[in-house]
Formats: sequence, structure tokens, C-alpha cells
Amino acid sequence: MGKNLNSVVLLLVFLMATTEILKSEAACFNFVGECGMSPFPCTNSQCKECCVILFGSPPVCDGRVETVGRVSSCICYGTLN
Repeated sequence: MGKNLNSVVLLLVFLMATTEILKSEAACFNFVGECGMSPFPCTNSQCKECCVILFGSPPVCDGRVETVGRVSSCICYGTLN
């Protein structure tokens, strides 16, 4: 049973790697820049909208409002190297 489970896991990892699912998800963790005013008073979806307008899509694939201390900023993530 253990060998079969290992084989299934390896097969799934191989399929994800060959279809570039891993690459596309990992690429969205690259910092692209900040958008909008600080503190950023809006939602995550508005942050992503701001990022796409400022940097384009691609490279932007996500935007998140992140808070450090009491200050919220809109941080853009994407596929830049």
C-alpha cells in the first residue's frame, strides 16, 4: 500500500511539473512593487486592480493589502524575475 501511495504522489508531482502548474503558482510570489497611497484604505481586489493598472498583467498576477504595524500597503506580486 505504501509503495502504491508513493507512486501516486510521484505521478502527481511529475504531472504538475510537466504542465507548469508549479511554475505559474511560484511565479506569483515575486515582489513587483507597491501601488496606491499608504495607508492603503481598500480591499485586496482593489489592490490587485491598482497593481494591474500600474504594472500591467502580466507581470502582475496578484495584489494584497499587507499591514506592518498600523500601516497598510498595497503590495503587488507577479512574474518578474
